[in-house]
Amino acid sequence: MPFAASTLLDRLGRPGDLRLGLSPRGGHPTLPTGVEALDRMLGGGLPRGRLVELTGRRSTGRTGLACAIAARATRHGEVVGWVDPTDALDPETVMTTGIAPTRVLWVRPRTEHDAPKAAEYLLGAGGFGLVVLDLAEAAPHLRIPWPRLTRAAERTRTTFLVLAPERRAGSYAALGLELSERRAHWSRGPGRPTLLDGVTAALTVARDRLGVPGRRLTVRHACA
Repeated sequence: MPFAASTLLDRLGRPGDLRLGLSPRGGHPTLPTGVEALDRMLGGGLPRGRLVELTGRRSTGRTGLACAIAARATRHGEVVGWVDPTDALDPETVMTTGIAPTRVLWVRPRTEHDAPKAAEYLLGAGGFGLVVLDLAEAAPHLRIPWPRLTRAAERTRTTFLVLAPERRAGSYAALGLELSERRAHWSRGPGRPTLLDGVTAALTVARDRLGVPGRRLTVRHACA
């Protein structure tokens, strides 16, 4: 794993060292999400060098929002690491979100218990703008070394995004985003099959160490 991460970063010139998007709140650097309303609400985007939790039940748009964030990052020269311990990420869906596949290191650990170590390797590599750890389908008893992961993200100024059904990182998370109240939208037409046109969900800032929690908006994604 360390070899694969270093090889990718060296080949791309370690673009993650170029920090884009300074936040107006206290000058803390941010990673824009690409969702204009969310970036305004967060003062620029997700904080760099911090742990961010994105939680919500299945089909509330968790993966869709994470993909949108990753797509925006890769379009602007960032390298993204995605740890997928339960093989939940669909490559075809990823391609439709606009993620540049050559700028993503997709890691599928042998077991879900290897996922935290894989995330720690990526965070410590020092060239990823965003590292995603998808715990959506992982066992709830999985032991996560939150202090080590948080310190690794801080050292390399990498945005560490954790996807889960509910909050698990506690006070180690600088920002907690919670999706709820899912609503599916369908496209219908004469002589055409009914297709899923997107998912709308309420997004609440459940925790914000750098700002004001409790703010809320509605987001829509192409996938859940």
